[in-house]
Order: sequence, then C-alpha cells, then structure tokens
Amino acid sequence: MKKTGTHTYFPILIDVRRLPCLVVGGGKVALRKVRSLLEYNASITVVSPKLCAGLTRLSKSGRISAIARPYASSFLKGHKIVFSTTDNPEVNRIVSRDCGRRGILLNVADGPSWCDFILPSSLKRGDLIVSVSSQGKAPFFTKDTKRKLEDFLSPSLSDIVKLAGEFRRRILSKGIRMSESEKKKAYGAFLAVDWGKILRKQGVKKAHLYLDRILDEVEKEPVTR
Repeated sequence: MKKTGTHTYFPILIDVRRLPCLVVGGGKVALRKVRSLLEYNASITVVSPKLCAGLTRLSKSGRISAIARPYASSFLKGHKIVFSTTDNPEVNRIVSRDCGRRGILLNVADGPSWCDFILPSSLKRGDLIVSVSSQGKAPFFTKDTKRKLEDFLSPSLSDIVKLAGEFRRRILSKGIRMSESEKKKAYGAFLAVDWGKILRKQGVKKAHLYLDRILDEVEKEPVTR
C-alpha cells in the first residue's frame, strides 16, 4: 500500500545479521544496496531475471544468494527486510502491497512514499557510525554533508572508539561500586586526552599504556559507597 501523509522517520540501528534481507532488482542500485548491507554482515538474497556483473560476482563467490526470476510474493518467505531497487512503478506497487500484508519492512529506491524506512547517508569509522538524513527530502544535501564530515572526522576515530570501549568496559567491571558522578568524572578524564595526537605520534601500543595510566588514577580515587 502506498504511504500517504507527512513522513517522519525514527532513527534506529538494526542488527541485520538477524534479519534476512531480500533485494528486488539486479542493477547498479541493487549492487550499491547489497554492498552496503554486506558491510554489516547481512544475509542477502537478490531476485531479478538479470544481474549486473558486480552482483553476478558476489553470487558466484557465495556472498549472496540469487534467484534468476522475476519478483513473486513467494520470495518474501523467510525475509524480514526488503529493498526494491527497480525503476518499474508497477513492481514497486506490488512489492509494497505484498510487504504490507505480511508486515515486512520495505525500502524503495527513490520512492519515499512507498517506504517504511529510508537509508541515511552514513560515515563509518570502525564502530563509530555517523548518519545524516533530511527525512528523504533532499538526498543530494545529505550526501554533501557526509562528504564534509569525511574531511572533518579523522580515520584515527576507529582506534579511539576501541580505546573508549575498552575504557568503559574496565570502568564497569571494577569490583567496587562507582556512583554516577564518579563514572562521569572517569569518562571526563578519558575525553580530556587528545587521543588522535597520541595515536599519530606514538601509535596504538603507547595509547593503550596511556589508557592504563588513566585507569590507575581512577582506581586510586576514593569511591563513595
């Protein structure tokens, strides 16, 4: 069913490893969707009478499954998320109807009125993901904003996120109870460090040694019980 009214999409991160994905269409748009999904280890099936060269290679390598037939509702079985990437409005209408009847989430390329969800422009630095969306109103602007963020966000953020995750894990695993204010102070000590500079000049190993020093200081702090 075609969606009507004002769209306001809720931002969310989904573990697509648990949600098998069906991609309808076999062209370049489908290939872009598939490549993005593979970055997050999705289980993907593509259905299309023809596949572009890139999708053919992915199918032959076993990274995706492919069904060389036109779309049929029976192909929805077992799938939780569907991406319709064709430029055929009638196919999009049918896919939307079928997904709506089954409660399956649908994204239609360049067709926000058919979508249950849209895909923001995203920038990935290891486990850090920054997404930008205009609620589907101006994709060209969000892509430009993403480009500017790429220049701003250092590649070293990938290592910094790992350090931050390790720091938090060790704070939370302390054998003594910390108050929220003490946790906030500990996290503040981490955030006060120019980790990018340390990583550039001294490397990852030195950064971990610096992390140990901060944690040692935290351990020495008296804890409120």
